[in-house]
Amino acid sequence: MSAAVLELAAATHGWLARLPSRFQRKISQGAYRPEVDGLRFFAIAFVILGHSLERAARFFASYRDALAGTALEAHLQLAPLGVNLFFAISGFILANQAIKASSSPLSGGFLKAYFGRRVMRIEPPYIILLVATWAFVSLTGYVPDGVRRFDVQPASLNVSLLGSLFYLHDLVWGTFPRLFPPGWSLEVEVQFYILAPLLFWLWTRLAGARARAAMAVAFFAGGVALSILDPKTLGPAHVEFSLLHSFNFFWLGIVLAYARAPLAAGITARPAAFATALGWLGLGLCAMLPAPQDVAQASEAVRLPLVYLGLAAVFVSTFAPRSGFRAFCASPWISLIGGACYSIYLVHLQVTQVVASLAARLAPNAPLVGVAAIFIVSAALVVAVGLTYYVFVERRFMTRNWHLLVWAWAKRAVGAEAAAPLAEGRPRLIASRDEAPKAAAPRAEPRRSVGGG
Repeated sequence: MSAAVLELAAATHGWLARLPSRFQRKISQGAYRPEVDGLRFFAIAFVILGHSLERAARFFASYRDALAGTALEAHLQLAPLGVNLFFAISGFILANQAIKASSSPLSGGFLKAYFGRRVMRIEPPYIILLVATWAFVSLTGYVPDGVRRFDVQPASLNVSLLGSLFYLHDLVWGTFPRLFPPGWSLEVEVQFYILAPLLFWLWTRLAGARARAAMAVAFFAGGVALSILDPKTLGPAHVEFSLLHSFNFFWLGIVLAYARAPLAAGITARPAAFATALGWLGLGLCAMLPAPQDVAQASEAVRLPLVYLGLAAVFVSTFAPRSGFRAFCASPWISLIGGACYSIYLVHLQVTQVVASLAARLAPNAPLVGVAAIFIVSAALVVAVGLTYYVFVERRFMTRNWHLLVWAWAKRAVGAEAAAPLAEGRPRLIASRDEAPKAAAPRAEPRRSVGGG
């Protein structure tokens, strides 16, 4: 191998090694914690895998013949697990922000900063995606192949867009958003954002570990009971895919955040191998459990606590500094993909749908190995498109006070536009260097003494 090739390989390796740190997530306060983004990596990976397998079942007979209706297929529906992990991470992150805040969670200062971060950071990428999708579908009349959640209420795409923009689609119509079906989970997130400051305040009002433990257990029990009862409506509101069914995952993140200090002390005192195994075993336990739609309601009382236990083990493993699981989560590329999970989540279903439908037309009889290859390529495209959206769209809104920067730029642009006509209307004094009249030689002034006398 020539020296030039070796130099090129070394330069490429160095560039790839520096890339994750260059596009690291921007945070509004505190220190960056890459292991948390590593947890987000697992969440988005479960979502991509789950939705890929759903499309494999819809488009390819080889997959349906091999796995449809089997116990293995029930365990491969991992998208709900990924979403629930996202919910737990949200509860954990927001509770940590409340813990670090110097003011009460219900104070005006805290609420202004809290909701300001949510609106300025999360809203713009979502709105851009929704409006772009609405414009594309409206102009082209495109209807995705083999979908189940596009031709639903409301019939008007414009009304559906408004419902999604205000995070009310499922509550009002009881259907997944037409323009972005995974947006139901974002609607649940917003419902939690509204409730969270009250939860933080209630926790801080309780004096003593016993009172807080009782509150934690009571909320967990209530969440399990709601999952077993599985209410579909609450008055005029549709609540089948609302916070009522997902609250416990956010609550798990909150409890872990407030209990982090003793949990970290306990796991740090254990051998590093124990902490490492705890994370991987917890993740494996969650992945091995069947999806909620494949479990009888009575069995939820057993399945849900096991899911909570597995997710708690995953979090606690990242509390140990010497945990190999934590080291994996904090590795540069894993944490970069996890840090870009929001953008990847916003685009993943569109990319997966297009690749699956196109591949089904080109190779409808693809064998199972071929189907696996198709969706490996699809996953790589999802990550590539998601990272692109993250760099060029989402990351722009991570800049603190970006709206003030945009406003200042707009004022400068308007000022320049207004000044241009004025400049054009002024009389032209000198057309060019050649047309300029020659200046008369300056008259010599009499010399003066240094003293000016």
